[in-house]
Amino acid sequence: MESNPPTPPGPGQRSLAAIVFTDVVSFSARMQADEETTLRLLRRDFAEMREICTQHHGAVLKSTGDGLLLYFSSAVQAVACALAMQRSFAGLAKTRPAPESLTHRIGIHLGDVFMNEQDVMGDGVNIAARLQAEAEPGGICISQTVYDVVRNKLALQVTQLGPRELKNISQAIPIYKLLLEAELIESAEPVPPREKKPRASAQPRRDFYRSKIIVGGAVLVLVVVIAVILLGFWRQHRQVLAEAEANRAALAAVLAQEEEPVEAGVTANRVAATLAAWREELSDKRSTALADYNFPVLAQSLHDPKSPVAGKPELKIRTQVLQRIGALLRWLNPALQKYNRENPLVVHELTGTAPKEIKVYVGPDQQFYYVEGGAIRQRKRADIEPPVMAAIIVGAMRDAKPVPPREAVMGALAFGNLYNLPELAEALKPGRGLRQKR
Repeated sequence: MESNPPTPPGPGQRSLAAIVFTDVVSFSARMQADEETTLRLLRRDFAEMREICTQHHGAVLKSTGDGLLLYFSSAVQAVACALAMQRSFAGLAKTRPAPESLTHRIGIHLGDVFMNEQDVMGDGVNIAARLQAEAEPGGICISQTVYDVVRNKLALQVTQLGPRELKNISQAIPIYKLLLEAELIESAEPVPPREKKPRASAQPRRDFYRSKIIVGGAVLVLVVVIAVILLGFWRQHRQVLAEAEANRAALAAVLAQEEEPVEAGVTANRVAATLAAWREELSDKRSTALADYNFPVLAQSLHDPKSPVAGKPELKIRTQVLQRIGALLRWLNPALQKYNRENPLVVHELTGTAPKEIKVYVGPDQQFYYVEGGAIRQRKRADIEPPVMAAIIVGAMRDAKPVPPREAVMGALAFGNLYNLPELAEALKPGRGLRQKR
């Protein structure tokens, strides 16, 4: 007898559930290019996903715009459903023109969820959403908790990605990537014995010495060639160092220029106190604008007559900070687009005793792409933590040719002040730079 789909918990109830979170790759870029077609394809794929979800005894809790939030009482059924979805879409993509296919990512976590009248929330939902962002296009990522449950119940091939720091999740989450198609391992055929050749007769002694001379000459030529190549590398290295030193000097000259105050009497301590109060105010209002880099919303709040800084010098401080960050972004966005998968920007995080290396570039869709080994992982700007964004800003500025304009550099300092990251200004000083692309 066929079992019925699970009944999600009612409003105000908690439940342990396997949560499947889906998302469309490059959805914003597809919408900008052809909104009508993208929405039609999204409705078509959602219908397919709902059908597969029902077949695997799951329930659709809600749509998240370009994704679905699915509920399962069993982690085994959740993983089987995700595999069926991605395999179905991969098969259909082979028979359809590329513009007629969407690519999805999926994340799965087993955890606690809580229902209210309008929404479902909890660690199960939050971690599943972050795992989805870790998955490759057309791929699936699961947490350690899910893997421990399903590894002996489903035939899976997985790649362990290790613990990952996920945004707004306090602890690192071990992640596994599911491989959709198992690789066949065939036993190696025995190597046939080599055919014995008749032993050559001894060559005259003069031929022996002639061959020695030829080999010696070849070795000498090889040594000369290697020496020339190494000399070229050394000269190139010296040139790179000289260019980097010139860039540092030019950037130092920009930093040395005296910063224009908001108005007379406004000290650096007052600016710091104003921005600290602003961060606390946004936290009290539970605003995500600062974490999501939603500077238009922050700028709009400056016009609120009920604001505690309305008509005060603190309002001018906030306004100037946002104006400078705007100048930074106008420079940074095109500056990052000169990098690509083969030639990414290489920087190191500003904090920690052993800074983590980051290889990053920005695609035509304005999304960030991390190069990790042979994989490319997309990141929305809002998913990048401020300390990592600060490291990217510093890396781009130290690698820039020509040196960024003064307005952009002042914007970088304003970014560090707004997000309370004094290490950004320290990293821009001479002799404090991060290692750049190699």
